[in-house]
Amino acid sequence: MLKPGEIQQLKVLRKTDIGYMLINKNQDEVFLHNNETNFKELETNTIVMAFLYYDNKGRLAATLLNPIITKDQSAWLKVNGINHKIGVFLDNGINKDILYSKDNLPYNTNLWPQVGDLLHVKLEVSKNFLAVNSNNKEMENFDVGEEVHARVVKIGDDGISLLTNNLTPIFVPSTNLRKPYRIGEDTMVIINYRHHEYYTAQLTLQKEKQMVDDAELILSYLEQRGKMRLTDKSSPEEIKQVFNMSKKAFKRALGNLYKNKKIDFINGETVLKR
Repeated sequence: MLKPGEIQQLKVLRKTDIGYMLINKNQDEVFLHNNETNFKELETNTIVMAFLYYDNKGRLAATLLNPIITKDQSAWLKVNGINHKIGVFLDNGINKDILYSKDNLPYNTNLWPQVGDLLHVKLEVSKNFLAVNSNNKEMENFDVGEEVHARVVKIGDDGISLLTNNLTPIFVPSTNLRKPYRIGEDTMVIINYRHHEYYTAQLTLQKEKQMVDDAELILSYLEQRGKMRLTDKSSPEEIKQVFNMSKKAFKRALGNLYKNKKIDFINGETVLKR
């Protein structure tokens, strides 16, 4: 039986003008186009190991190119193209890309992966091939404070979920985010705590650097407006709504700006010093 998504042992039945007809032990036939022979000239009765996939017209076809993943396997695949109407296309090592549906991606297309980003997916076979989210996650041993490379795999209101190259899940709360992140984005995190099935982490390299970055964010805001109602007395909710940072981080940044004589506090407002 010919099984799409698998590598099977087949025999060359005959050559045609544009390729070869292959056959299995049950006499089921499948076509191998010349573009899919991996630059090999095949003789009748030659045994080949071919990957079976669906071509652009939805027909079962064979290739001698080696796929990165076969049915129900998973791996990091690179984004080759984007179509905002249907999703993104992933490179599986053969001439036909795999579709990762927009149903698995955020509604906001600005949060979609970019060409060259990597997504960890598995190959699902139905009437066609689809890349779907993979759940086979591992737990590496990280120390608190250790800097770790990871990629964004999910975006939610409460934060972002990431995976390391070895599939260790990491969660960064939204209070730690200073900018929007996209699916597939490559970043570095600092481990805060190990839970049973995942780590929590932060995206700040160090408190001093984050304070400077936060101060620059506030300064940019003031340079556009001249002043703002927010001060060190403002509520955490008000601060988070405007700058998406904790009150503690906001106060540190304000202190830095005040110390460097960039701002002043007048009539219950924070004012930019000209």
